[in-house]
Amino acid sequence: MENKQYTNDLSWQWLQMEQMPPALLYKLMAFRESIFVVEQACPYQELDGRDEQAWHLMGERAGHVLACLRVLLPPTGNKRFRIGRVAVDEIARGTGLAREMLLMAEQKIRLHELKAEIVLDAQTYLLPFYQAMGYQISGDEFLEDGIPHRPMNKFLNGLGA
Repeated sequence: MENKQYTNDLSWQWLQMEQMPPALLYKLMAFRESIFVVEQACPYQELDGRDEQAWHLMGERAGHVLACLRVLLPPTGNKRFRIGRVAVDEIARGTGLAREMLLMAEQKIRLHELKAEIVLDAQTYLLPFYQAMGYQISGDEFLEDGIPHRPMNKFLNGLGA
C-alpha cells in the first residue's frame, strides 16, 4: 500500500470569512457540503450562521481543498473555544491531516488565549482518535442528523486543572 504524505505539500491558511475572496469561500463551502451533506447523506442546513464568527483553517493542494476545520470564538470573558466542521477529503484520509489540523487549531487558540478550554462534538466512531489527542468525553452520546456523537473537551495550559 502506498504511503500517502499530504501534510508537507499542502498550503495551509487561517482566514475569517471577511478575508476570503468569493471564489475561495465558495470552494470551502462546497467542500464542506460534499463531506457533511452528500457523503454522510445528511440533508441539513450546513450554513448555520456561525461561520462569520469563526477562524477557518484550510489545507489546499493544486487549488483543491483537501482539509478544513473551524474554530468558533468564545464570547468576551469566556475561554471556551469550539472546534467543528473537521473534514478531510476521502483521498487524503489516514494521512495525518486531521491530527495536523487539530494541532494547528490548538496552537492558534493558545496564541489567542494562554489558558483555554476546547470543546467539540465527535462522531462516536472517532472517539479513539480524539482521545489519543488528549480530548476527554464530557457528556452522553446524542444523535445529530442521525449520526451518534459525544461531547468532548480538552484544557490547554492548566485551565480547569
